[in-house]
Amino acid sequence: MFHHPTDSAPRAHTLRVLVVEDNLLIAETLCDALETWGCVVVGPVPDLPRSLALLDQDPPDAALLDINLGGTLSFPLAEILEKRGVPFVFMTGYDDGVVFPPEFREVRRLSKPFDSKDLTEVLEVWARLARG
Repeated sequence: MFHHPTDSAPRAHTLRVLVVEDNLLIAETLCDALETWGCVVVGPVPDLPRSLALLDQDPPDAALLDINLGGTLSFPLAEILEKRGVPFVFMTGYDDGVVFPPEFREVRRLSKPFDSKDLTEVLEVWARLARG
């Protein structure tokens, strides 16, 4: 799913990225890629209750959210992240006909499987935001 980062990949060592993904293999691969890029991974967590609990225990700078977590949508978590000013993107493995609330229709979505270029673009934006 991912290639190793190149020299042009962002060095986002100060970014704490929450990973919310219910597929263990995808979560592990994603976490490995983020760590390779210098991010600190918060999680991964496979469901909404654990992700909500982790927000207060270990606040992230940004988040990658699987849209469908075993039949539960991650929009409640996205609402909280948005209120806290934490940038996030949605991840989806298929076009599941999810109707996005109006406030999330313009949020970037990564279609799984995605490659390092997709994730690198997201990390570059987050790194710029973090630098202010």
